[in-house]
Amino acid sequence: MNRIIAIAALILSAMPLLAQESLAPARQQTVRLQAVSSTVQLPFIDDFSGDRHSPDQQLWTDRGVWVNNTFGINPYSVGVATFDAIDSDGRHYPQASSLPYMADCLTSQPIDLSKADSTSTYLSFYYQPQGNGNAPEVCDSLILQITSGDGVWTNLWAMAGSDLATFRSNVLHLQPNRPDTLEFALVMLPISKSEYFTDKFQFRFFNYASLAGSFNPSATINCDHWNIDFVYLNDGRSADDTVFYDIALVEPAATILKNFTSIPWSHYESAINTENTRLNIHVRNHWDRTMKAEVRIRIKDVDNDVYLKDSITMGTGNYDGLENNKRMFAYDDNPIVHDGRTSATYLFECELYTDKDELIAGNNRSYTYQHFGNYYAYDDGTAENAYGVDAASSQVAYLYTPYKADELVGLSICFLPTNPIESAADAFSICAWENNNGKPGRQLRCDEVVRPNFGDGLNQFMNFEFSEPLQVDKGIFVGWQQSSKLRLNVGWDVNRFSQSKIFYNTSGEWLPTSFTGSLMLRPIFGSMSTDISETENAENQLSVYPNPASDWLTINGLNGENCLMTICNLMGQPIMSSQECRINVSNLQSGIYIVYINRNGGSTALKFIKK
Repeated sequence: MNRIIAIAALILSAMPLLAQESLAPARQQTVRLQAVSSTVQLPFIDDFSGDRHSPDQQLWTDRGVWVNNTFGINPYSVGVATFDAIDSDGRHYPQASSLPYMADCLTSQPIDLSKADSTSTYLSFYYQPQGNGNAPEVCDSLILQITSGDGVWTNLWAMAGSDLATFRSNVLHLQPNRPDTLEFALVMLPISKSEYFTDKFQFRFFNYASLAGSFNPSATINCDHWNIDFVYLNDGRSADDTVFYDIALVEPAATILKNFTSIPWSHYESAINTENTRLNIHVRNHWDRTMKAEVRIRIKDVDNDVYLKDSITMGTGNYDGLENNKRMFAYDDNPIVHDGRTSATYLFECELYTDKDELIAGNNRSYTYQHFGNYYAYDDGTAENAYGVDAASSQVAYLYTPYKADELVGLSICFLPTNPIESAADAFSICAWENNNGKPGRQLRCDEVVRPNFGDGLNQFMNFEFSEPLQVDKGIFVGWQQSSKLRLNVGWDVNRFSQSKIFYNTSGEWLPTSFTGSLMLRPIFGSMSTDISETENAENQLSVYPNPASDWLTINGLNGENCLMTICNLMGQPIMSSQECRINVSNLQSGIYIVYINRNGGSTALKFIKK
């Protein structure tokens, strides 16, 4: 259930509440793809790895859950499927209420069990409540059902909600503060009744969620998170089939930046000696014996659709059985060099190579996008929670120290919508303060802007311009001052840690935040918009028109070819997909996007601006 997480315990009573900062759970939009009707043959395996954010349409029929790399804590492998309280458009379901209601659903395609052995067919999966999100209450639940294809669904398994600490203690029986261990529980379920051994067998997961109520509407964001991983259905198994010949990446490799997740491209040369240092790899061997694997990295210039180097070998090592391994690799030379572009985007493909076939090959590869634009960022672009302060005239300040003297021209802020949307915060001001020995000092700017505007989907940044540019050559605090006690609900990233730079002020005194993570608020330097002209691929003669676009975006040069277009934000997160060369982009927030055009086994990336 959605609750306010406060500095001190929040007691709901007739007593007035003290003003305080708070976090509320969040969730991002899924990609909406047309379902593919097919019959799946055994084995059925999906561990939600790969460069995607929606369920694989070859395996699943619906799109309610979000496939991601950030909500699961120490999962089986890179990528989990997250269930919560909102639909694939990032909105609360029409039936949402304070009583438990059916929310997200993940249904398999029909599976052919007609020739499977009924004495050795098992369905297994890993699950975790809460993760990096909000804990489902005991009245909430995660449920698994099966059907023979006759339309009748039967409960096979169910779990009541709990917080992660209780799950670790009572289900996983982990010792406190045990680091880097698998924190998902394995469920093994036999399928043995003859009625299910047809060519139309299906199973589905769904969750029951519940909202907090109306005591604070501006805090009603998203809630009740569950994560599942490595869903595996096959015959020839037993109840003891719990150790798998598989070595996997647990999370995407961090890119070469050390202190930020993004820096302005025009500041890159000044930052290169500090920021470009190393690459961290997190690997887990799921087999009970040592496995040998080689780590390789490929770096792609997304804008020009070329690889900087075909492959960079980061070393071969022996990985102990049933153990986590975190290793750091350093580059012999800097692979990224500044050029005349106004922005740049790179893709880091990390891959494990082994000398034997594994049960799952997909989790040996991860994808990380690195964008250099006109802003600094500590966050990774994904909001697991929403940050807010419920006090009129309260202020929030965030310390940034640029690598190069430049003009601060505005702020980019990620806002998360509430339920109902009308309970979002009132008008606020964007502000800047001097850095006074690590705390906000004299106020330099305070420009009033309109209240947040929410489009379809979450994790969308809105840009706000200062009335006049501010010359910055050292550390500066940026943030906001709100007009009412309604919280702003700014995105909060729990996977990056810059909390030492965040302060809030409700009564004249600046206090450090009590939460761990990063605020999704970014200072913009130099210019409010990156100067992008119409991008064209010289070899394939592809281009986007018009650029900037308001309502419709057209891909020129396809000549009737079959292809898939995927529009992503600058963090590489998919927003929408289409198989048509003319795409309706009217619902996108204003900003810069990349459209990836996959055809003939290749991919072309073109940038465009949404007005």
